[in-house]
Amino acid sequence: MQLNLIPQKELRAIKARSFGGMKLKKRRKVARPLREGLVHHVVFKSSKAQGKLSFYTHKELVRNILHQRARMYFVEIMDFVNMGNHIHLKVKFNDRKRFQNFLRTFAAILARKITGAHRGKDFGRFWDGLVFTRILTSKMEELGLRLYFEGNHRQRELGQSERDFYLSRWNQFMYRLRQRRATSQREAFS
Repeated sequence: MQLNLIPQKELRAIKARSFGGMKLKKRRKVARPLREGLVHHVVFKSSKAQGKLSFYTHKELVRNILHQRARMYFVEIMDFVNMGNHIHLKVKFNDRKRFQNFLRTFAAILARKITGAHRGKDFGRFWDGLVFTRILTSKMEELGLRLYFEGNHRQRELGQSERDFYLSRWNQFMYRLRQRRATSQREAFS
């Protein structure tokens, strides 16, 4: 049973599937790997987003700007989680340039609105690093992201211990599923 969203030949051509975040600080020499039509995991992170600057404090503002920018640049927001100091998105798009504009304008407008920065009233650097993006290449990765989002929702609503419990149960399920899949593949090749 093949679970890849894209053909194996094309999957091998995607050398780097993720880009951004703190690990890429001051090393922007490579192009962001993006694939039109595929699902991407996107993370906007700011350690300054605490207290009155928290994304969760401004959750309606975040939601409105996100959906407005997504409509403007034809980006499909499949799911998102607001964790207060970072935002996870599950997105799909059909035009690379529009998606890059979405990332740029969403980050700029959100930071400006939350900090109150404007001409003559500078706030300084708000974001920790570049926006993190990752291409999801299989249904298993999509399932993993969906369950990770659910864990984050539980953490937001019920606390860290509930998230840890949920994710430990999820990891046990995934381990059993991978074991079954490996066994069925071995039997198919025997």
